[in-house]
Amino acid sequence: MSSGNEIIAGVDVGSRSTKVVILRKMLQAGCQSSVVDSLQALPSHPEYEILARSLVPTGWTPQTAIAQAFQQALDQAGLQSVSRVIATGYGRSLVDFVDRRITEITAHARGAADLLPGMRTVIDIGGQDSKAIIISDGLVEDFAMNDRCAAGSGKFLEYLAMTMNLTVEEFAELAYRSNNPTNISSICTVFAESEVLSLLAEGVAREDVAAGAHKAIAWRVAQLALPLHPQTPVAFSGGVARNRCLVRELSQALKCEILVPPYPEFTGALGAALIGF
Repeated sequence: MSSGNEIIAGVDVGSRSTKVVILRKMLQAGCQSSVVDSLQALPSHPEYEILARSLVPTGWTPQTAIAQAFQQALDQAGLQSVSRVIATGYGRSLVDFVDRRITEITAHARGAADLLPGMRTVIDIGGQDSKAIIISDGLVEDFAMNDRCAAGSGKFLEYLAMTMNLTVEEFAELAYRSNNPTNISSICTVFAESEVLSLLAEGVAREDVAAGAHKAIAWRVAQLALPLHPQTPVAFSGGVARNRCLVRELSQALKCEILVPPYPEFTGALGAALIGF
């Protein structure tokens, strides 16, 4: 296979889901992919063709999820193999058929820069951590990361959603309906759970409590990002970016517009594949 027609897979092993994106570098600029349109996947690009994307819950057996997601992507693309595999995410060391491993910071910076050209700051809230990344021309200039406390991650919202007997998606939509988010002062997930129960017992509206949880995590992420002097435009990548209440609260916390790329959960996998070219 010629270097101008290589097929690269990006594998992003997150704590909640494992994502795979398979790209083919275009021989001629301006070509479009009918595969992309049929998959309703990431947008067309003049320099590469998206052959497949897949997402599988990581669960308790990441190796199984990795194998399933990769095989699904191969089947979708009608391939038996690829030229190279680039892995990222917290579980990247578990991908045993990899050619290269990169950090999720590098992957999200590259993916966001490609999907939203001109981005200068990327926020990624994962299942186990949160990251603020300053980028220039797709390269990381500086970053800050919180990987020591669940209160700064998607787990915070998961725990509090469970406390209210809701799915994360239901929790987000309930919160989005609020016009008066309550304040949740606890910076520990365990204490925040107790605070949520107390607020509900006091009769505070459920949507206001849910919005308060989103406001709390947005504030924590903003405190992570602000010392880096984030520049606009600001992108929000990763699956949590589908949470429109969190997008709203993060915009207010950072006092700027927050842009979300299409299919934000695939930003890391896309970035990994692009780095493989």
